Amino acid sequence: MIRVVIFDLGGTLIDANNHPFPHAVDALTAIAGFMTADGKPLRSCLVSDFTMATVPVTVAKVTAIFNQYLDILDGTGLRPFFEPVKKRVTLSTQAGSMKPDKKIFAKAIERLGVAVALKDCLFITENAEHVERARTQLHMQALRFRVPGSAHFDFEDWSQAPALVAHLVAPQHFENALAALKPHLASKGIELLNAQPSKVPGKIQVSAQVWQNVSVPGFDDLQNLHVAVPVAGQIARGQRGEFNPAPKMKPSPEDIAEATSFVRSLAKHGQIEGRTGKTTLQPTHAIETDEQGNKKLIRKRFTAF
Repeated sequence: MIRVVIFDLGGTLIDANNHPFPHAVDALTAIAGFMTADGKPLRSCLVSDFTMATVPVTVAKVTAIFNQYLDILDGTGLRPFFEPVKKRVTLSTQAGSMKPDKKIFAKAIERLGVAVALKDCLFITENAEHVERARTQLHMQALRFRVPGSAHFDFEDWSQAPALVAHLVAPQHFENALAALKPHLASKGIELLNAQPSKVPGKIQVSAQVWQNVSVPGFDDLQNLHVAVPVAGQIARGQRGEFNPAPKMKPSPEDIAEATSFVRSLAKHGQIEGRTGKTTLQPTHAIETDEQGNKKLIRKRFTAF
């Protein structure tokens, strides 16, 4: 039973410039909420090879190296996922050994403060040698993140990882699968609203929304406006828990026409902030600009009275 997920950092969660890989933050967020097969919170920690303290090794030297590493971790924006760092971050210099030696993983479990065997741990890294050693010699579960040019890997995008982790941790736990589905859909521009097991075995019935670009004729300020349009469909899960195939949930022409008419009606009745209408109804929506520069129609209240 998987009780602990151990993450590598460099080349796995972050690139050579110390920036998180796409969707890594969403994946860590999802995995942080997973439960084990016996209903307990899934633990996670970070294990990294880093500068080794010179001989003679002292507490002061190790502490200084640990603080240097924390400065890097701070810069990645990922530190909140591994607090408290004194328990959930382990460096090679603290173990006196580097990955994939058993000592560094044992030290990580010791620092985490849990009584867990290595066979109950899942290690995620981009290093093929470390994956092989973890699986064959340490009897750990392992997943490999793809590096450029690699033909053998378990996932190549972090939006795929939570589904694989959820399956290894607790295959029958639907809440884990639901949490994993959210970043998977988000990576495809789909916002999950609701999901439930389908009547078809191995599938999940999904209700979601996508941001559709619409333009309302006769309204210069309502051109290229992104509007949330409902979509629905079924998503299948593969033998390893992966969501497969990729969902094809797109609004129909009729859905887009209906969304355009809805925006026109809001505008005519003064229900979009900054516009006047022919009634005394109060604005229920506003137009906001997101980080990518897209104009989005956002609902602010549910009643116009």
